[in-house]
Amino acid sequence: MPETIRIRAVAVALRGADVLVVRRHRDDRSYAVLPGGGVEAGETPQQACVRELHEETGLTGVPEQLLPVGVDRDAPAVYFRVRVDDGTPAMPADSPEAQRVTDRNRYEPAWVPVADLDRIGLVPDRARRAVGLAVEGLSGGRPPGSPRPTARPQR
Repeated sequence: MPETIRIRAVAVALRGADVLVVRRHRDDRSYAVLPGGGVEAGETPQQACVRELHEETGLTGVPEQLLPVGVDRDAPAVYFRVRVDDGTPAMPADSPEAQRVTDRNRYEPAWVPVADLDRIGLVPDRARRAVGLAVEGLSGGRPPGSPRPTARPQR
């Protein structure tokens, strides 16, 4: 029987200088992940990205750009920069993750400053690379907050 490879679709949603994460509190560990999960049969990675974003944060979004973060054969994933609708992230009560919440296993979707990703323990490393690529893409390769260059008038 051939081995089945499960591919994850992951959302990188930015709002100003913040990124949308799901803070995890599991047993005695706390860390953060980007919203995402497995691509189901008959689903495109983009569709899975939108579904997982909603299941984990209650927000809806549109994938705008595939982010080239490289391949990890042990945990294949595709990362998309996603434009999300306004709203406060909150996990829907009927989501699969909400069904797994216990005193020792919690999910907390939140907007956090991109500058705090190391402090909150965003994993895996590819997620940090994806956030960096999304920020660069929106700023045209300039640091966030730097002015856009203006074209000089033609003479």
